[in-house]
Amino acid sequence: MKRNVPTQSFLRSLALFLHRHPDLEEKTHVLIERLVTGSSEVRIHPLHGPLKGFYSARISQSYRLVFALEPDAVIFIDIGSHDEVY
Repeated sequence: MKRNVPTQSFLRSLALFLHRHPDLEEKTHVLIERLVTGSSEVRIHPLHGPLKGFYSARISQSYRLVFALEPDAVIFIDIGSHDEVY
């Protein structure tokens, strides 16, 4: 299991996201837990351009979670709609 390392900006974005989308709260927490435990059930893809070095995971059709992978940690960077995080 990796360490869960949220940035301060991620925590603010997460609180706002969950306030706006309470229906996605459980799904979001499950996704974060699966990323931290290294579950193979999560599909991630590397990002390009200015976000090269980061990864994205899909919460729903419209919303994404952006993070960095370190050998012992998952660093959560941003959460929101496709247009907000990219």
